Amino acid sequence: MVDYEAFITRDRVTVVDGLPSRKTALHQLAEFLASGTEQLSYRDIFFKLQERERQGSTVLDELPVAIPHCRIENCLSPIGSLLKIRQGNTVDFGGQDVTLLVGMCFPQDAAEDALAVLRTVVRLIEDSGCLRSILATESPDELFELFRTGLLTESKD
Repeated sequence: MVDYEAFITRDRVTVVDGLPSRKTALHQLAEFLASGTEQLSYRDIFFKLQERERQGSTVLDELPVAIPHCRIENCLSPIGSLLKIRQGNTVDFGGQDVTLLVGMCFPQDAAEDALAVLRTVVRLIEDSGCLRSILATESPDELFELFRTGLLTESKD
């Protein structure tokens, strides 16, 4: 069972003015995902996220959202990070403009948990009202609260 309360923490959520590239975005996500954990290296996460993107884009259909994710050794439980780009700016993510990135790491042997979290995140993002609110905020604190509340609600369905 996934602990959605611990999945995303305020210190792994930020709003930035812009990002020059997908590589830079993945690097920032990796740093956030590794923060607060002694067992995970941002380099290992970064390389795993890049590897996953090479397999196929994680941008959600027609939405300005990407969900880079990976399974990695030494990850003890699912962890998430949010990186939002301020309105009016985007990052090219394999030919698609993205303004919200939801980065995720999962334990290597936790395929079921990974799928459950991915489904929950996608349901949250596909809720047009929730996505509109998330994309409209410029406050990291508000972004955290909106995403966390939506995630907890979706995880109960």
